[in-house]
Amino acid sequence: MRRISADNASFGVFLAFLLIPLSGIGTDIYLPSMPAMAQSLGGTAAQIQLTLTLFIAGYGLGQLVVGVLLDRFGRWRPMLVALALFALSSAAIAASDNIWLICALRLLQGVLGAVAVVSKRTFFVDVFRGAALQRYLTWMTVVWSLGPICAPFIGGFVQTHWGWRANFVVLAAFSVLALVLECLGGGETLAKPQPIRPREVAARAWEIVRHRAFARGVLCVSAAYAMVMGWSMASPFIVETVYHRPPTTTGALALLMGLAWMGGGLIARAAMARSLAAKHQAAVVAMACFIALLALSAWLPASWPSLEVMAALAFCIHVAAGLVFNIHFANVLSMFPQSAALSGGLAGGLAFLLTSLFSLLGIHLVNPHSAAGMAVVYGGLALVLAAAWLSMVTRRAPAVPCTAP
Repeated sequence: MRRISADNASFGVFLAFLLIPLSGIGTDIYLPSMPAMAQSLGGTAAQIQLTLTLFIAGYGLGQLVVGVLLDRFGRWRPMLVALALFALSSAAIAASDNIWLICALRLLQGVLGAVAVVSKRTFFVDVFRGAALQRYLTWMTVVWSLGPICAPFIGGFVQTHWGWRANFVVLAAFSVLALVLECLGGGETLAKPQPIRPREVAARAWEIVRHRAFARGVLCVSAAYAMVMGWSMASPFIVETVYHRPPTTTGALALLMGLAWMGGGLIARAAMARSLAAKHQAAVVAMACFIALLALSAWLPASWPSLEVMAALAFCIHVAAGLVFNIHFANVLSMFPQSAALSGGLAGGLAFLLTSLFSLLGIHLVNPHSAAGMAVVYGGLALVLAAAWLSMVTRRAPAVPCTAP
């Protein structure tokens, strides 16, 4: 079996960055197709939105357990199996007319995506240390945003010319391409497999989860990403049903929000020297200002381009959310390097489970069809981030028990 170390990691870094956006591609490529899927399958908007929620839930559930398995069986071979099954399930969705079968397959795809992405996240922790590790972790979250940037734009084009099923054919083709490249140039990075001892794993997991800074970081990551998911679930129906714009408009706006997310990541990278609390505070203050403006925009005259104004303000909110996500996710991933896969799986799993819960509650309780509705969704999540900031500045977190050598 080929092994990868810091000395021969160049192609491995490329493969990791290729697969890191898989979760974003898997959720965003068919956003412009959601109204067409509802019409084609005879389903409701809520049922189609459920396919997105289930993918995120499966992605979160998978990460809770996959870390232990990857520490025992390695990173590479489980990831190869996951890619093959992801390709097959995408093809099955493209051929299906049953909305509930599609929902079940999307849940499975979330779990498979967790295997692939966690294996690539731990790649960096396995291979690099110190400043190099922090640099790659920051770039990792920036590269991850390429999925939400590129996927919906491609999805809108594919939907316009070939329909919603073709978007899942594209997902299958991407998975096959990644699988072939991994077989040609990938390799194992786990230095020493760890035996699965349930009591020790449970004790270690509890030690990680109860660490205050870790738990707070996961909560912040969840609330920030739920803002993106809230837009992703609501915007196709707002754009195509309320404003009667084409699917390409949904794709273009999703691309814009992806650029906002990447912008937040780049700001996080540029501000690495500043404290976590200072960066978080600046993001939340900016976010609150733009959410207030979004709420006020609901009273704009009818002659104003209200969709464009809503999108511009949402863009600014997503930049701030991207900053929050990046600073906290990079922080929690580097806290426990001796249990990289376990802590990474717990961080991602809990974060995405909470994201699916936050976004589901926000969309189904508020059911936003306007700027005011989206402001309510964003505002509720911003309150979570404000509470987290108060926790940071009023109570000092305990020292991290494990630091990178």
